[in-house]
Amino acid sequence: MSEDLTSVWKITVNILTKHLIEHNATVARQIDIAMDQLITAGSAEEFQQIGIIMRDAWIEFSQSIFRKEFLPTGVNSISSADAKRLVQYSLKKVKSNTEYLIELSKTAFNLCNKVEHDLNATQEMALQCIISSVMCMGLIQKTMINSDLLISRPYYRCPSCGSLKLETKEHWEPDIEGAFKVDKLTCTECGWFYIEEMGGMSGVGEDT
Repeated sequence: MSEDLTSVWKITVNILTKHLIEHNATVARQIDIAMDQLITAGSAEEFQQIGIIMRDAWIEFSQSIFRKEFLPTGVNSISSADAKRLVQYSLKKVKSNTEYLIELSKTAFNLCNKVEHDLNATQEMALQCIISSVMCMGLIQKTMINSDLLISRPYYRCPSCGSLKLETKEHWEPDIEGAFKVDKLTCTECGWFYIEEMGGMSGVGEDT
């Protein structure tokens, strides 16, 4: 692949990644690292590393859109590293047909695994891995936001203890005239909470 063509792809990836930065800066950085490595990589091992970076980006991304309440009936827990199912369960909650997007996400994630383990990985394979993942993540992010499933969810990992066990609950806040209802994002591990409606009020307390 020529240097000029690679530069064009980097510009394309930067454009596709731009909106992801607003919702998950970590994923955006991982994608940027993968693209920078693609430009300089020259061996199968270096291309395999890109597969690893993008696989980790998928795990991080899937955690950012998933909420415990998305678990289907009969499923009590899920591994935080099971990106394909985290994405699947999240998209299943959208009130529209997302089957095609679920399949696209599985294909993109599987390609990351393929590149990671392929001893003959090439630059073209690594590029396909990055492009397919970025485009799919962007579509998923847009779908989740449009569905209002990600409202009032500025965190996906507890800033106090690092736990992924965050839940959004209805909360009645005392008021002069009685009380008013707000959404309260709480950590079931340490009791940290966040109430966006009250100017980003946060803290750690017993009432979760």
